[in-house]
Amino acid sequence: MNRYLFAVLLVATPAVFAAEPVSPKVAIVIDDFGLNYKKTPPDEEWMALPGVMTFAVMPESPRTKKVAPLVSAAASKELIIHYPFDPFQSLALAKDAADPEDAVKTLKLLEKAMKQIPNAKGLNNHRSYKATKNRPLMRAFMSQLKPTGLYFIDSKVSEKSVAHAEAAAAGIPAASNNVFLDTAELHTQAFCAKMLRQAVAHARKHGSAIAIGHHYFRSTYDCLKEEMPRYEKEGVVFVKGSALAR
Repeated sequence: MNRYLFAVLLVATPAVFAAEPVSPKVAIVIDDFGLNYKKTPPDEEWMALPGVMTFAVMPESPRTKKVAPLVSAAASKELIIHYPFDPFQSLALAKDAADPEDAVKTLKLLEKAMKQIPNAKGLNNHRSYKATKNRPLMRAFMSQLKPTGLYFIDSKVSEKSVAHAEAAAAGIPAASNNVFLDTAELHTQAFCAKMLRQAVAHARKHGSAIAIGHHYFRSTYDCLKEEMPRYEKEGVVFVKGSALAR
């Protein structure tokens, strides 16, 4: 066969080695880890779940020092800071420029959180409905976060949040939450399963998704224990939050 004919056949023949399909990736983030109530599944039960998960630990919590090392020592788990703006910090939230006192407060808490949770890989916001909509403060905070090397997940407690946009603008690896697996009002196992299904559907369509739940609901624990292995068998890959922060 001459070289010309061989080249024509290569062009005319469909590729034999097609690209491997990209597996949908889902990051499960569990907020308020270590904030225990009477019916909260024990930390050890959460840590025993074999799936890859990310745990967000609140600074200045009485149990922070105990649970943070527990998470960072587990290979399949990732530790991040669960950082509160409002209503836990009293902030002016000026419209045109970040209030200087606000900036001092957020930096002090960030520095304290870094000391209390030294092995954290990232940070997401706890509540902070007003602050994450305030562009001047978010811009100022991201300039404080940038030198730490932490990635950022916008919990997206408000659809008007600008936190992710400001993190990205500051050059911080960032991502946004897609669904909440539970709420204070609705946290049944069936609801969690429904929301996780939505997260998986989003990941199958767009490549990835983030789903946030809370560790004090037994129903959320039971849901993830049952559903994650099933989705893994279907080809869904559960990843740490850092894998989706870009």
